[in-house]
Amino acid sequence: MAQPGTISRVVLAVAWLLVGGAMIGVSIWLGWTRGQAILNGHPAMLVAAIAGGMLGFVALAWSIATLALGARQDSEGDPRHPAHRTAQQIGRRAVVRMVLAIPALLICIAFVAALAWVRPLQASSAATAAMYSGDDVQVTDLVGWYEMQGQRKDKNGRLIKPTTGLVFVPGSRIDPRAYAALLRPLAAAGYLVAVVKVPFGIASIDHPNRPQDVLAVHPEIKYWATGGHSLGGAAAASFADSHPSVNALVLYASYPAERLARSDLKVLSISGSADRLATPAQIDAARADLPATTSYVVISGGVHSTFGDYGEQPGDGTPAVDHAAARAQIQKATADLLASLTPTPKPKK
Repeated sequence: MAQPGTISRVVLAVAWLLVGGAMIGVSIWLGWTRGQAILNGHPAMLVAAIAGGMLGFVALAWSIATLALGARQDSEGDPRHPAHRTAQQIGRRAVVRMVLAIPALLICIAFVAALAWVRPLQASSAATAAMYSGDDVQVTDLVGWYEMQGQRKDKNGRLIKPTTGLVFVPGSRIDPRAYAALLRPLAAAGYLVAVVKVPFGIASIDHPNRPQDVLAVHPEIKYWATGGHSLGGAAAASFADSHPSVNALVLYASYPAERLARSDLKVLSISGSADRLATPAQIDAARADLPATTSYVVISGGVHSTFGDYGEQPGDGTPAVDHAAARAQIQKATADLLASLTPTPKPKK
């Protein structure tokens, strides 16, 4: 005759066996397929992947031990067992086990599903090749962001320090390195460029004032622009709208989540005509939320992934423009905006 709680114990043990295996499997899958993106992104993803794998091993060990030894632990009146549990005690123990295990099981299922969902789109080789310092640009990789700074020198051989900077927020679940090749020429032209690393690649769950960390360590920069791609652009817009120290906003295939209050903000909106994630209709509908002076550039045949180097994106349109040609248009429009932030020197009389 089966002891009280035997069925629930076995069912929970099997469930934990499956969930523990999934947690280990997802952690290994992330490391195998997106290891470089995780290592070079915000540390939250790396910590979560490691923690998920470790919890998976604990769940496997518990489930195997329960299946192998649980029946003996619940043996009613077993003289060899020091507890000598009664049927009532075993029943209460089973209830406690279910009360504790079922919520924990549901939490772990949600955790492993979320971890698999936030798997980032990894930067291509063209983007990672732009992450190295050279004679033209110095690349510094920090915990919360990476920055690129030009190495131009004056006639006396002294480094010309930038006075205008751009803080860029990546799109949803996109490797922040994917924008390096696009933005590096701006640094070479004399601007400071910083690309923020957001937790799990989701800008909306990051601290809303994350760009402020970059501004705080660069007091030498007099003119600032914030920008972003897709969801990152919405985060950049929110920050720019609430920080008067920001002079301009750059939106790549993006639009603000709500109407901007600042009318003095210089805004550049660049979008793709074939984008199916930030569609032309959505970009057009958001015009009412931007200043009347906003400049609009449409990349004919451009799609959502035109604004980075990370391959195809699920749900996106089909590009009908050469990637290099589209990148040149984006770079020129952005460089023109940054150049407009520096006042033109008045001619000497």
